[in-house]
Formats: sequence, C-alpha cells, structure tokens
Amino acid sequence: MEHLVNQLLLSGREGLWWDFKQKFHENIAALVHDILCMANVIHDGNRYIVFGISDSLEVLGLSQEDKSYSQADIINHLRKLAFSEHNVPNIQLNALVYKGAEIAVLTIFNERLKPYYLTQEFRCKNKLIRAGVVYSRVEDTNTPLDSCANPSDLKAMWSERFGLDLSAPKRFSIILEDSENWIYDGVDKAYYAVDPDFTIEIGELEYEGGNYWWQNVLVEQPKQYNYYLKYKNAVIEELLVVHYYKENLKIPFPDIEFITYPEANDGFEADFYCDFYYFQKGTLVYSLFKHLREIETATITSRALASPISSQIKPPIIRLPFFIIGNDSERLQLQAEFKEKYNAFMLNRNKLLESRFPDGNYNRWHIERVFSEWIFEQLV
Repeated sequence: MEHLVNQLLLSGREGLWWDFKQKFHENIAALVHDILCMANVIHDGNRYIVFGISDSLEVLGLSQEDKSYSQADIINHLRKLAFSEHNVPNIQLNALVYKGAEIAVLTIFNERLKPYYLTQEFRCKNKLIRAGVVYSRVEDTNTPLDSCANPSDLKAMWSERFGLDLSAPKRFSIILEDSENWIYDGVDKAYYAVDPDFTIEIGELEYEGGNYWWQNVLVEQPKQYNYYLKYKNAVIEELLVVHYYKENLKIPFPDIEFITYPEANDGFEADFYCDFYYFQKGTLVYSLFKHLREIETATITSRALASPISSQIKPPIIRLPFFIIGNDSERLQLQAEFKEKYNAFMLNRNKLLESRFPDGNYNRWHIERVFSEWIFEQLV
C-alpha cells in the first residue's frame, strides 16, 4: 500500500481513478458521492481515495479531532442505500503510517457491474444524491451532484456491464455465470438464450481415472470428457470436465499448483507429489465451475460454491478438498502456507497414515490424499 501511495504522489496530480483528501468527509452523502463517481470510472483497475493528503499533495496526516470512519462504518452506510439491483460498490479501507503521518487509503474495487446508481434519493444535510442518476469522473473532476455522467461514458458502462466490450473468449466467462439463461437439450448441447451464437457442446468420454489421487483412490473413478465452448460454431475454448457419475458430482478439471515432488531438488526431499487444487475466480475454469454447480439444482444455495466440493443432489460420500480463491495474491499466499505446513505434516505423517491404514497397505496416491485432506483442514 505504501508503494501505491508513492506512485500516486509521484504522478504530481489527482487523476481519473485516484483522489486525495486532507481529511474524511464530514457529510456521509459527500463520501457516497465520491465512491459512486470512482466506482463508475471507465478504467481497467481499482480506484483509490487517499485521506490525510491535501489537494496540493502535502502529506498532513489525519487528525483525531476530525471525523473518521472505519471500513465497517462505510460498508454499513452503503448497504443501507437503495442501489440498483442491490449492486453495492466493493470497498476496503486500509490505515497506514506514511512518512510519519497516519493516513488511510480507500480502495474501490473494479467490478463489471457499472453503472452504480441509487433507485431512491439520499439526502444528508445540504447534499442530495438523486435517484436514477449516474455519477462518474472526467479526468480529476467528479460529476456534480446536480448533473450526470456524459452519454459516451454511460454507453461504455453499459457495454462493460453486458460484456459487449469484450472479445468472444472473454465474454464467455461472463455468459457462463449467467447460468439461468442457458438452455440444454438434455443430451449434449446447450445455447445461451440471450445470444444463441454462444453454445456448448459436450464431447464423448475421453478416459477414466488419471494421474492424481482424487482420480484413483475414491469410491469411484471419475469419467472425463471435454466441454467445447463455441461462438458461431467456432470452438473458442476446450475445457476438461470431471464427472463422478454415481456421486452426481461434476466439475471442471481444477487448476493445480505443484509445491514439491520427488527429485525436485528444492530441499524438501519429498517422496510424494505435494500439490494443491483450486478454482480461481475471474478465470474461465471458475466460470464453468460456477455454471455447472448452479444448473444442477432448482435452487442455488451457498453449498454450490463452497468447499470441500461435494454432491448437491445426494448425501455426499466424496468431498474434494479443492480451494476456491479470489485472486493471484491468495494463490501465492496459499502456496507459501503449503510450504510452511509441509514439515508439520511430515512430523505427523506416520501417525496419520497408521490411523487410516493400520495394515500398512497404502501407496503414493493414498499419501497424497491424506496430505491434501489434512492440509485443507489446517488452512480452511
């Protein structure tokens, strides 16, 4: 965060997606207005309001005598407002000491939910945010409260909202997650009702079993086949799907991080493959995962996207210890935690294996399963 503030100050000005405030807003409506303007900016990245730095870029710090907000305060205020389709801007507030001064950085995360606007007006003292009005920024200036965003920006916001600014491969990720608008023929094809040029074709069986423990040592070996994602009948992407038929459990083949393995020469001296399996939000694989889980049942529940991953249709026997993560930072953090926990597992390995396999009859896949399930319990 300190590096970010450095970079913003080095720009020597305020800009389209960053702003400086000497102190927090006295009027909550003024803060909401700033958040709305930032959330609706046409910019492929997050937006920032830095408190404790003046318009002239002087680092003054925040005074304890002035109005202050916590992250919870801001989130609670936003949730009380009538946002269109209940799409509330996603924010995070970080406090830090910068050059000896206490400052705060409000991050407004970039999400493809623009335009953000209220369906009921919000007034606080002399500030009025009008219903149905979209506020944004031009260069370093907010849309005034008595005005609205310009038509070209509004067009760009709606284009982004519906994925019209994206290429066909990138649009597929958004379209897959709109699971309720997909029509399946009950055999091996589906089309997107909003735009039938987008289709799915389910391929024939590729193989059973595989190279990983979860393909070999559970109550059944999954079948694997391809989902062909097509646009105007051209194959845009080909994704492998894993299907436990008896368990009624179907998911895309997960992404894999290889932590260590035999002959890795990394100091761990492993005699088994130490991997973690995951679905990362914002990827096409995750979008297909979400799609498959949501079309399985008439009512979507929290269990659909929860981990460990198990059948939603029957009492589960198989529970896959796969992680669901939000971004690259979480993935790198998990990678580091796996390495930290590896030695702890090795200290307890014999005891864990003896409790599961008292006859000593186990192989490398069994060890990898025990490791995966043990570390999942440790980290989730």
